[in-house]
Amino acid sequence: MSSLSERRRLALVWCAAALHAAIFFALGVDRYLTHHSLVDFGVFTQVTASAFSAFSSTWEGVTHWGVHFSPILLLCAPLVIALHSGLALTAIQTIAIALAIPAVYLIARRRASANLAVLVAAVAFLYPPMAGLDFTDFHETVFEPAAALWLLWAIDNRRWPVAYLCAAILLSVKEDQAIVLAIIAIATIALLGRRHERDGVRFGAIALAASVVVFVGYFIAARHIAGASAPHETARFYAWTWGQLATWGVHTLPDRIGYLLLAFVPLAFVPLRSPIVLLAVPGLAECVLSREIGPFTPGSHYAGAWIPYLLAAFATTAPRLRAGWTVASVVLCLLNFAIADPLHPGYFLGVPAARDHRLDAVLSRLPAEASIGTQEEAFTHLGFDPNAQIGLENEPEYALLDYDYPSSVALAWTANELRPLLAKGCYRLVEREGGIQLYRRERACATGSYPGGNHA
Repeated sequence: MSSLSERRRLALVWCAAALHAAIFFALGVDRYLTHHSLVDFGVFTQVTASAFSAFSSTWEGVTHWGVHFSPILLLCAPLVIALHSGLALTAIQTIAIALAIPAVYLIARRRASANLAVLVAAVAFLYPPMAGLDFTDFHETVFEPAAALWLLWAIDNRRWPVAYLCAAILLSVKEDQAIVLAIIAIATIALLGRRHERDGVRFGAIALAASVVVFVGYFIAARHIAGASAPHETARFYAWTWGQLATWGVHTLPDRIGYLLLAFVPLAFVPLRSPIVLLAVPGLAECVLSREIGPFTPGSHYAGAWIPYLLAAFATTAPRLRAGWTVASVVLCLLNFAIADPLHPGYFLGVPAARDHRLDAVLSRLPAEASIGTQEEAFTHLGFDPNAQIGLENEPEYALLDYDYPSSVALAWTANELRPLLAKGCYRLVEREGGIQLYRRERACATGSYPGGNHA
């Protein structure tokens, strides 16, 4: 094959990655404009907008360092602040995930013809769990697929400067990445040590040491310095009791099995033929063993912890099989969207309607940095207001409810908090437009705690 033909195929893959980013950015913009972004979009907008000051959100209640070790967010902050929009995070998210596609191609290309490698990259382009990760609200986990896949490519090709960079990125995403990177480091030492490849062994030793320092240092020191006195929030996912195992655990077993099937079926179970699939075990366990439903919900951000390792296992194994397996995977990915679309476009997408324009107009008239308690449809558009919050804890100056979004969970919570406060004369209605009711605090009253604040 000529070098020109090779370059054209690689260019095709990069163009596909750009198309992937463009498509999901457009979908993310639509979701934002129609007020279908959820709480975490507002949370991460607040966190990144305050990255060089408080680095916090009203939802988390403490600096983000007390919730997760995510210095990668500091790199996102300049663009978010410069554009003064949470949509900057959407752009970062779509680009970060799209960068995984060329890595899959290059991993496969080392073992297959260019044509088959392009087909493997097409599987990555269509893989439903990665599409779900791209479409959901921004989280640190969007950086995991590309960073992990390029790390594996770098180790495979002995590109150690790239490997160090990718390892550093993984460690800066979230504290749990230290566990997987430590496993990769140990495997690198074992495999390349036998071949007496000193550069590889050195990389493995440094990556292992860095992983231990980040993991232990975060839980022993960093969280406490940040003022986090409670146990790590993700611990609540696994605090099972025997009664819960016998009831909720049994009842949700079909959902957990279904989650695993939605991970493996689109890849035609090919990753199970590769030892690389073992790297996906910690992430998959983190999801399917959770007490709460969020981690094993298709389309959730938690999938970022295992997606890259299933794709890497597929990219290294599919070339050893007949091309029909890769074609079947493409078909299965398309069928997944037709039967169990993780994007749920019927709910999250639409044309901006009168209710959306009405809410935007009311939000634009609020005083700058007003203390306001509201529901997620409004909160997600108030990311640059450090005093905006979900619910009415601590008696914010304003309370905004919009009954034109009746499916909002936080609407029901906020309305329940507001009802007794209205009876006491603590808040007064100052504006009503369509389903929107805007209240202003007239006097201080004792309030209870909002039943939220758990974020992981």
